[in-house]
Amino acid sequence: MTIKELKDKTIVMSEKICLILDLIENGFMENKLEPLNNAMKEEHTVNELEKTLIKEVFELSKSVKDVTGRQELAALGQVVETLEHMGDEAAGMVERIEIKVSERLLFSEAGVGQFNETYNVMRDSVRMMRQFLARPDHALKDRIVDNGFRVKNLVERYRKEHFERMVQGVCTPMGANMYFDMLDIAGNLARHSSNIVKLF
Repeated sequence: MTIKELKDKTIVMSEKICLILDLIENGFMENKLEPLNNAMKEEHTVNELEKTLIKEVFELSKSVKDVTGRQELAALGQVVETLEHMGDEAAGMVERIEIKVSERLLFSEAGVGQFNETYNVMRDSVRMMRQFLARPDHALKDRIVDNGFRVKNLVERYRKEHFERMVQGVCTPMGANMYFDMLDIAGNLARHSSNIVKLF
């Protein structure tokens, strides 16, 4: 495998992450397990790709001698590992939504709206990151990083507002904990997207 082929495979991984996020949204909004099961199948594929590509990074490191090539290889290795972490985060989101569905946990209308807003802004980060891997661009990198801060601010704001709803008795403690976890995972996914583009 060449460095170019390795780059192409990282783009495939990023496309898988985007697909997983679409499936998660379907599962959450439709309150159905089938899209979530499909998301987990895709996440397994991401895990397998990570194992294969890290081996390829190691093998390529034996033959790539120039400084620029080795730096690029090191960055791509970190991209692969970060994309795998994103798959893990997505799997954590799936697990929480599965519990929400099976336990029939309901979020308030305000909570659903705030989560969807945060999730969609996070997904913008991931989609832009995928675009960046295909065609690196400094302006796009800045947009991704800025968008990551926007997600962070939304998570902090909506965690506070949801805690206030819990204190008022609008939602149950179990539902609130699930909601907090899901917000945090959205924040982590945006942060990982920013970290990937900062490597280049």
